[in-house]
Amino acid sequence: MTRPFLEKIAADNRELVQALLDENERLERALANAQTELETRNRDFAERYLEVEQQNTNLANLYVASYQLNGTLDRERVVAAVREIVINLIGSEELAIWELDDQLDALSLIGSFGINQSEWAGVPLGSGVVGMVAHTGERFVAAEALVQPFGREETLTACIPLKLDDRVIGAIGIFRLLQQKQGLEPVDFELFDLRGSHAASALFCTREIS
Repeated sequence: MTRPFLEKIAADNRELVQALLDENERLERALANAQTELETRNRDFAERYLEVEQQNTNLANLYVASYQLNGTLDRERVVAAVREIVINLIGSEELAIWELDDQLDALSLIGSFGINQSEWAGVPLGSGVVGMVAHTGERFVAAEALVQPFGREETLTACIPLKLDDRVIGAIGIFRLLQQKQGLEPVDFELFDLRGSHAASALFCTREIS
C-alpha cells in the first residue's frame, strides 16, 4: 500500500506544481496587460497634454495677432503686423499684401517680404489666382485646389481675401513656406479668418485716416 500512496502524493504534487505554474503564467499575462494598459493611458495622457498645450499656444498666438492688428492706427505698423504674423505664425518668408484700388480695378502692392516687388506691384482684378481671389472673395489654398497655379504664381501656397463684410478691399499672398514647415495646419486657417477680417478692418481704418 505504500507504493500507491506515494504515487498519489507524487501525482497530487505534480497537479499542484502545474496549477502553480498555470497561475503564475496567468498572473504574468495579467501583469503584462496591466503594464500595456498603463503605458497606453500614459501615452494618451501625454498626447492629450500636448494637444492642450498646443491649443493654449494657438489661443495666445491668435490673441497676439488680434492685438497687433487692432492696437494701432498707424498704416505702416498695420502692414508690418500682417507681415510679422505671416512670417512668425504661419511660417513663410515670401509674402505679398495688396490693397484693392477701385479706380484702377486692380490690386496694388502695399507690403511684401522675400518676393520681387516690381513683379507683383499690380494685379488686375480677376487675373490669375490672386486676381480671382480678390474678385470672388474666396480664399485659395494650393493643397485643396484641383488645378495648381503656374507661372509667377507657381509657388503660391495660399491667398486670403481681406474683406469687410462682403466687400473685398485687398488680399494676402503666401508663397513658399519655411523648410521646417511641412504644410498648413488647422490653426493656420483660423489665422487666415482672423487676418481676413481684422487686417481688412485695420487697413480700411488707416486708409480712411490717411
